[in-house]
Amino acid sequence: MAQFLCKVGSGDEVKEVSGAFLQLYREEGFYLERTVHFVQRVGMDYVKSRVVADLAGRRELHERLLYALKDAPDPWAERAAGLDKREFIPLKLVAEPAAA
Repeated sequence: MAQFLCKVGSGDEVKEVSGAFLQLYREEGFYLERTVHFVQRVGMDYVKSRVVADLAGRRELHERLLYALKDAPDPWAERAAGLDKREFIPLKLVAEPAAA
């Protein structure tokens, strides 16, 4: 079940909020607990208080996630550069809509 978390104004904010949520889940979720069950257990209000309302806390969570992932290899890089790179080429390029 999907639940509304917040609205943001930029792609960077999307990354920060979603990253902060994932790090909160990594730190406080139970082993093998799915995110939906984590949110159900702690409550959406708790998640919002940690990830949306607390800007400094959100940035700290996001920074901890980035630190944890800094040396992680890109799981798609080898495949995208190798024989399967045709899977990553668009079938058709679509032009950007003209600005009004």
